[in-house]
Amino acid sequence: MHSMPHAPARRPPAGELHAWMVQLDDCLATDDDCLEVLDQSERARAGRFAFAPLRRRYLAAHAALRGILGHTLGLAPEQVALSSDANGKPRLADGMPPLSFNLSHSHGMAVVALAPQGEIGIDIECCAPVPLLLPLVRRHFSVQEKHAFWTLDENQRLAGFYRWWTGKEACLKALGVGLSSPLDGFSIEFRPGYALRMLEAPAPMASMQLLPLHLQQSGWCGAVALADTQPPVLRMRHWSWHGWRM
Repeated sequence: MHSMPHAPARRPPAGELHAWMVQLDDCLATDDDCLEVLDQSERARAGRFAFAPLRRRYLAAHAALRGILGHTLGLAPEQVALSSDANGKPRLADGMPPLSFNLSHSHGMAVVALAPQGEIGIDIECCAPVPLLLPLVRRHFSVQEKHAFWTLDENQRLAGFYRWWTGKEACLKALGVGLSSPLDGFSIEFRPGYALRMLEAPAPMASMQLLPLHLQQSGWCGAVALADTQPPVLRMRHWSWHGWRM
């Protein structure tokens, strides 16, 4: 069955940012249902996955994105039309209501960030051990960030690294440039116990608002970045697959 069209819209109000957490391995997220709401390019990409678990998680993440956008805009998931900008960043197609969004997924979890306006980026990571942690710090951290990292106790360094990584990734995704832009080209505050925030950045990123995700699950880290002059209020939401297509 299909989601009912013309449901009341639930857009984030001005000054708010919504982050929807999604469990990708839920048995209610069936491949058939997910495929039905995706467009031709998404189906083609799903078909190129060699491993079935990765394919299922891709389907669930992108179906949830359309479900959350539809829920927010008062549309059925399959009525959500997507396009991309010049850098390939996904956006709502021309003619759709205004809404900024971004998707990130890692292992069995995804998160969708929504804002009424402003470029937005989000990243979530499972905090697995990083064998080459120190070489990564030396190569990719800015000078200011290296000084901050070396002040951390040994037992803080992995958490600090993932706060840095998700914060950086969120900022670059907000701009739509991804990791093609140098990670040491701007500096953020990432140390555990300090507020995650921008410290120094070039003009396109200087006013970026950076917030940590409030995740209930241990062993995960996430951040969201929004191009806005004022810090938004972050609201966490949890997506339910129950009846999502009814």
